[in-house]
Amino acid sequence: MKASPRQQRLLLDLQQLDNDLARLRRKRKTLPERGELEGLSGVSAEARDRFMRAQRELDTQNAELERVESDVALVQQRRKRDEDLLAVSTSGKEAQALQAELDTLTRRKSELEDRELEIMEIQERAQAEFDEASRVLAGVDARRAEIQSRIDDAERSLDREIASHAEERGGVSAEIQRDLVELYEELRGRIGIGAARLRGNVSEASNMALTPAELSDLRSAAPDELVFCPGTGAILVRVEED
Repeated sequence: MKASPRQQRLLLDLQQLDNDLARLRRKRKTLPERGELEGLSGVSAEARDRFMRAQRELDTQNAELERVESDVALVQQRRKRDEDLLAVSTSGKEAQALQAELDTLTRRKSELEDRELEIMEIQERAQAEFDEASRVLAGVDARRAEIQSRIDDAERSLDREIASHAEERGGVSAEIQRDLVELYEELRGRIGIGAARLRGNVSEASNMALTPAELSDLRSAAPDELVFCPGTGAILVRVEED
């Protein structure tokens, strides 16, 4: 295949743009912030588990306290009823029974109030643990949000660069003859590089020096004749000023 020296030099521009695009896409995929975010996953899961456990414990103690308070209120109602009945009772037997029940209710009220104090102490500790777990979780979530924000900013910046390079690549590609572009793309897809510079006696496709015989063959080819790297098979572009 033949191609003018200018067409061949355009291949170098195309290859450089492809290299830049690959670098930018690799950079986007391997942003260091992604590692930071991944590293927080375990911490976040632990903080969320702690928060859920604390919430369950606090809910349990709140429910238990409500139950005991309800029992206390019920005992107080019954005591009030018995006291009212005792105040108007004219039967000694009835009064004796009412007094016995009042004594029982008094003991029951005392037991419930003791239990209420115990639960309140447990609830206070559960509330403190819940508050601390909430604080820790909020901190982790804030850290995750901050890292994600940096990832989003970096992605937007890189996407703009990628779009700009892709647009420039389209312009360069449009200047190159179709069969040459097709060959370049085929080589790049197969060996990872489509075209490289011959710098002195070194092929930049393989980064190796050519033998005198190989170099002689390349130098003797016509300027519009495509030549290839002996080591990789990529198109070698001869640039005289080098």
